[in-house]
Amino acid sequence: MNTKMTTLAAAVLMTASPLAISTAAAEVTFSGNVALTTDYVYRGVSQTDEGAAIQGGFDLEHSSGFYAGVWASNLDFGDDADIEIDYYAGVAGEFSNKIGWDVGVLYYSYPDSSAADTGDYDFTEVYGSLSYDFGPAALTGGLAHSSDFFGDTGDSLYATIDVDVPLPNEFALNLHYGNQDIDDLDDYSEWSLGLSKSLGGFDFALNYHDTDIDGDDAGAAATDKLSDDRFVFTISKSL
Repeated sequence: MNTKMTTLAAAVLMTASPLAISTAAAEVTFSGNVALTTDYVYRGVSQTDEGAAIQGGFDLEHSSGFYAGVWASNLDFGDDADIEIDYYAGVAGEFSNKIGWDVGVLYYSYPDSSAADTGDYDFTEVYGSLSYDFGPAALTGGLAHSSDFFGDTGDSLYATIDVDVPLPNEFALNLHYGNQDIDDLDDYSEWSLGLSKSLGGFDFALNYHDTDIDGDDAGAAATDKLSDDRFVFTISKSL
């Protein structure tokens, strides 16, 4: 198990509960999260060579809508990169009690990478989303843009649509579709179907992922093996 990820997970688990600091004008809330998953799938493609991952992070939220956080996971790219650490900040709010919005910036870092032959792994994305709560289901549409995507592959635009349906007994259904457009690689689509359940303070999720990537056409985007359809089981806890 990756030493850095073990340290991170231990730190998250030591956080007994979210910590709120209140003043007359505002409130700041700190929280943590940790997860164990059978595969780290990012936009339809395995980042751990179909292996398991331990993941976790910390978040800060301000009553004004501002938030910031850090999240990390182990990796297996078959090279020196064995950890991903993401840093993000943004602002979220509501136009009404049914319409929500979120805008921010996300920096992906791969501190152990020596990517001289494959290009720089680190990259930054600016993202935004709108959501509408219909009552029986919530619909969210989002865009994320990078001017220099992973591995120096050029301009990137990622578009998503998600439908979340709450079910009885603390179950939930998620339908997801995404389209990834990258300058120096072929575009591809990915989708997933997930069922989740909260029980005993933990969240359990089973997700089915697939893509339309063809290894012959997608080039360096992914191999057929890493983008094939797969089931992923995850146990997570918010702290």
